[in-house]
Amino acid sequence: MSEQHVPNEPRPEASVRPPPAFNVPGVILVLVAIMGAVHAYRTLILGDVASARFVFDFAFIPSCYGSADDLCLVRPLGADLWSPLTYGFLHGSWTHFGVNTVWLLAFGTPVARRLGTSRFLAFCAVGTVAGAAAFYLVNAGLDAPVIGASGTVSALMGGACRFAFVRTSSFRGFSANRWHPVMSVREALADRTVLVFVIAFFVTNFFVGSGVGGALGGGGEVAWEAHLGGFVFGFFCLPLFDGLRTRR
Repeated sequence: MSEQHVPNEPRPEASVRPPPAFNVPGVILVLVAIMGAVHAYRTLILGDVASARFVFDFAFIPSCYGSADDLCLVRPLGADLWSPLTYGFLHGSWTHFGVNTVWLLAFGTPVARRLGTSRFLAFCAVGTVAGAAAFYLVNAGLDAPVIGASGTVSALMGGACRFAFVRTSSFRGFSANRWHPVMSVREALADRTVLVFVIAFFVTNFFVGSGVGGALGGGGEVAWEAHLGGFVFGFFCLPLFDGLRTRR
């Protein structure tokens, strides 16, 4: 039986899908949803008294870790344990929530893609605590509640400085197989883009701490010390959470 030869025809090119316009890791969306739900619950469902008590029970209050007044004794028994973390889920206003959400989307996305869900959550948790610790070192006797995800966001900013601003011919974005190795501290500070960003971050927080631009707090004073603590942690400690083997 003879075979009929059919010349090879060029295969139609696989359709190239453009990158989605809204391409954010699921863990980021979950965190934003939780923060939004917490704020909606506190401001829209709870009454004024219950809302104040909710903040009091879950916010970070520095004075409760030293010679606290009697008011701190009214808090739940474990509040001093969970509040250095849970304060990051509370916000003073929808503006405050919105600002932190924008920065979380911008800087959390590359860090989450690099670290993966588990390491990313651990990084955020420790960054949040680091922000609270820095605030405590400067304001140990303060009896006002500290709230907001700014310390967490600042940790993500600091972490992103170690890899996300790299400009090389072989670096094509945030694909899991094309990550540039984490830069050393010296390499990062020698990069003009990173250096300008770091200087701008510290200068901005200096002006915020001196009272200029306090309106950016979204309904309260800005805990700039937590920003600095989170950023320093993220900048120096990202390699401890980085599981990629391409790191030098």
